[in-house]
Amino acid sequence: MNNEKETINKEEAAATLKSLASFKRDATKSFRMPLLLIMLISLSYSLIIFSYGMSEHGNMWGLGALIGGAAFFIFVAFYVYTFRLLGIKPSFFPKGKKRIINELVLAVIFGVIIIAGREFRLLGFEFSPHIAALIAGGLLAYLLYKYPTGEYMTMEKKND
Repeated sequence: MNNEKETINKEEAAATLKSLASFKRDATKSFRMPLLLIMLISLSYSLIIFSYGMSEHGNMWGLGALIGGAAFFIFVAFYVYTFRLLGIKPSFFPKGKKRIINELVLAVIFGVIIIAGREFRLLGFEFSPHIAALIAGGLLAYLLYKYPTGEYMTMEKKND
């Protein structure tokens, strides 16, 4: 950067943008949730889906859904609390058009999984809630691990 003109050339701008993107990726990796917390959140979410799929006419599976919901709320609250202690304010609502579209697509995907798990069981396929809970829990764990901030960033490929 030239101090007399206060302008930067194309190469300097590209290098600055590259370093900012690298910094954002490194910060995302360093503030990722612990793997145990990711698994607990995913398992409690899976319990909600499994219990909903297995419930019929107010049986005991409703209690499982309530327990899963309470555990999910507690684990997410713990996640928010620990990140607040670190000085990070987690973002729950999307702030850009691309992120809004991504969140809506994910909401539709999870909604289809939940409804399909229940409806296929009512049609006679007994293991559909098991499969739906496994898919939804695995997908949630993957998303929480791979994209902890909810933003979809391209990762740099290193050719060593």
